[in-house]
Amino acid sequence: MMKNPTKLIALISIMSALGNALGLLSIRLPSAPGTVVEFHLSALPALLLAVTVGPLIGAVTGALSLVVATMKIGNIFIPFGNALLAYMTGLLSKKFKFPPPVSGTAAVIPYTPYMWFACSIYGVPEPIIAFIVVKAFIEILISCTLIEFILLRREVKEFLANVGR
Repeated sequence: MMKNPTKLIALISIMSALGNALGLLSIRLPSAPGTVVEFHLSALPALLLAVTVGPLIGAVTGALSLVVATMKIGNIFIPFGNALLAYMTGLLSKKFKFPPPVSGTAAVIPYTPYMWFACSIYGVPEPIIAFIVVKAFIEILISCTLIEFILLRREVKEFLANVGR
């Protein structure tokens, strides 16, 4: 049982808010006419919690951290995909002791079919979906590499590891 669920709820809330803020700080990428594809690091907070606190906490944070992106894009599948990504990243990190960049990269394997499904439901053309998948892979790799650097700070690593205990 967790010693301090209030602290955990506060951390999930703060990190979810940070994910939403990072989603607003996006860079529009050139893509096909009539489509908007943006580069952002909104998954970073969820991935950070997934590899430090645990997969389930990362998944909850992942679902909550893309509310703004969901409203902006209009695809209701986005939060669930981010939750899947964070959960798988955390699971791979915890179970196999993979470093964050390896865990995040491997988590793209189950995440890609989900993204393909979620985009095709909305009639997104296949070349655009392929572009989105590559863009997401790059975002995840950058986010997980940043997490690797963030966790070099012993204080941060210890704080996050102790939140769920």
